[in-house]
Amino acid sequence: MGLVQNQVEAAGVATVSMTVQPHITASVGAPRAVYIRYPAGNQLGEAGKPIQQRAILTSALEAAIQIQTPGTIVELPYRWRRFPIQEDAQYAGESQGPRHVQVEAMGQALDSLARLVREYKEYLEGRAAQDAASAAPVPGLDRTFQTQIARLEQMAETLDTQVLDQLRELTNAIATMELRAIGKFV
Repeated sequence: MGLVQNQVEAAGVATVSMTVQPHITASVGAPRAVYIRYPAGNQLGEAGKPIQQRAILTSALEAAIQIQTPGTIVELPYRWRRFPIQEDAQYAGESQGPRHVQVEAMGQALDSLARLVREYKEYLEGRAAQDAASAAPVPGLDRTFQTQIARLEQMAETLDTQVLDQLRELTNAIATMELRAIGKFV
């Protein structure tokens, strides 16, 4: 894609590519690119979710104008399974791509764990506020609450970055190999 982009750019037309593998995109010398942490084949978002797709595409097109330095790759703020707007899929059909019920179950478990971490953090924040407002706060309890709240924030960040990225990369690698095995991926 980067080679084609360079030819189009030479004709005076700004381009931007979307990548889920920024190290590969950097090695081919794409003039401008955006990196999105989504599974391969889903650079524009999840199937059947037009709000998500529109937001991602808009961000990519804006990057085509904003990126001025050749070879720049900008990471978009969106995360697979963590898009900030909840929407029901508009497409009721099933994907024809490889499916792994185990990976789907891990994704659901990860979503549940992330939700539980957020809920517990909110609970501790409420408890900290109660203790602070009480007539006789327990000495040191506010520090304990703040420490545990910070640990939960760190846990949520780890789940939404490193753990989610590991699951996405695992899914990409297996799906790519399966598509290669059946001759649908070059």
